[in-house]
Amino acid sequence: MNSHDEMLDSVAAYALGTLPPDEASKVAQHLQTCDACREEYRFLQPAVTAVAYSAEARDDTSAGATALSPLLKARIMKKVRAEVPTPQSLPRTWGAYALAAACLALAVVTGLTDLSLNDRLTRAREQSAAQVQTLADLAAPDAQRYTFADGSVVAAGDRLYLTMRNLPAPPAGHVYQAWTLPKGSKTMAPSSTFTPENGGVAVLRLPAQATAVEAVAVSVEPEGGSKQPTTKPIAVVRI
Repeated sequence: MNSHDEMLDSVAAYALGTLPPDEASKVAQHLQTCDACREEYRFLQPAVTAVAYSAEARDDTSAGATALSPLLKARIMKKVRAEVPTPQSLPRTWGAYALAAACLALAVVTGLTDLSLNDRLTRAREQSAAQVQTLADLAAPDAQRYTFADGSVVAAGDRLYLTMRNLPAPPAGHVYQAWTLPKGSKTMAPSSTFTPENGGVAVLRLPAQATAVEAVAVSVEPEGGSKQPTTKPIAVVRI
C-alpha cells in the first residue's frame, strides 16, 4: 500500500475523531491539497452529521426526551472510539458504516425514555456492546464480504450483516426490507425492515445465522414489512 492509500485509510478515522492530535493535524493539512481525500471526507460527512444530530435532537426535553448527562455520552463514545480498528486495518469503504454504527450506539443512550434510570443504563450498555461488536465484525480481516452496487453483505463467523449506502428515502408509507434465503430452500424468508440514516447509509445485523443462508436480498415494502416480496428486489446477493 502506498503512502496516499494509507492517507485515504486515515481519513475515515479522522472523520470519526479517533486519530491522535499529531496524525489528525497531518490529515487536516493533506485535505487542503488533495481532491481525492477531500471527496472521501465529504462522503463521510453525512454519517458524522448523524452522530451529532442523534446527540442533540434526543436531548430536547420539550419533545418528551430525557436529557442525559454529557459525561455519559462521552463515556459511550470513548468506548466506541477505543474499539474502532486502527486506520491501517480499517478498510476505507467501511468508514461511513463505522460512523453510522457509532450514531446508533449514541442514539440508544440518549433515546431511552420509557424505562427507569437503571434499566436505561443497562440497556444502553447492552446496545453499545452490540454496536461495538458490529464495528469489530465489519472491519475484521477474516470476515467474508460479498459486495454489490452501493453495499455489501458481511459474514463474520455466524453473524450476518447488511451494509448499504446512497440509499434514497423510501416512498411514504414504505420501508426497505431485507430477505434471507435459507440453505436448501427456494423461498426467501422475511428479515429486518429499515430506513437509511442521514446520507443514505444503512448498517444492520440480520437475525439469520450466516452459515445457514445462501442469499440476501433487499426490496421496498409497505411499513411493517411483508411476508413475501411485493416489489422487485433492488439487490440480490448470493453468499
